[in-house]
Amino acid sequence: MPDFDDLPFSSRPDLTPYLIHLTKNTKAEDEFSAYDNLANILRSGEIWGSRPQRGFIKGKRKAACFMDVPFASLKYVLTPEDADPQAPRYEPYGVVITKRYAYGLGCRPVLYLSNAEVEALGVPANELWRVVRLEVRDGGNWISWLHEREWRRPDRFKLPPRIQAVLVRSTRDARNLARLIAKDPKDFACTPSAIIPLTVMSQGLLV
Repeated sequence: MPDFDDLPFSSRPDLTPYLIHLTKNTKAEDEFSAYDNLANILRSGEIWGSRPQRGFIKGKRKAACFMDVPFASLKYVLTPEDADPQAPRYEPYGVVITKRYAYGLGCRPVLYLSNAEVEALGVPANELWRVVRLEVRDGGNWISWLHEREWRRPDRFKLPPRIQAVLVRSTRDARNLARLIAKDPKDFACTPSAIIPLTVMSQGLLV
């Protein structure tokens, strides 16, 4: 059996040793921008689970969600439709953690299943947080989020005191966040080793 470090995450362009949790603005609820929510995650050292009613989570249990997407491919996830600030699914701000750490805390790839398959397999109600719908509807239209290659953990996700990186939209955001952390580092339960502007990392990012 291979050790975790023997897995081909670093030798293939379509794989990565990291998972990414992207934030979005919650201005309709509390006036926080996606940048504000990223800073608050670092202050608290936790990613709160998305609520089933608003986070596309099945069942009644909350879940913290991550993407298994290489940095350069994020521009295909952060499309104008999904990153629309007026109704965002996510925006170009987030935290980066290793798969090794996430796996150790119970984070796992989701199960992509149709509603009929969920019923046929008898997925318990308290495990529905693991399921993302994948099926074709009448007329040939697909419901598919396979491109996110999502991982989840139930409830909250505790970050380590130091993480590999955070992602921000621009170099201005990177400077502002670095100054904010440097001003009062004790105010942050989690700090990043790097702050990466996605307009630099993901060439062609339009949002």
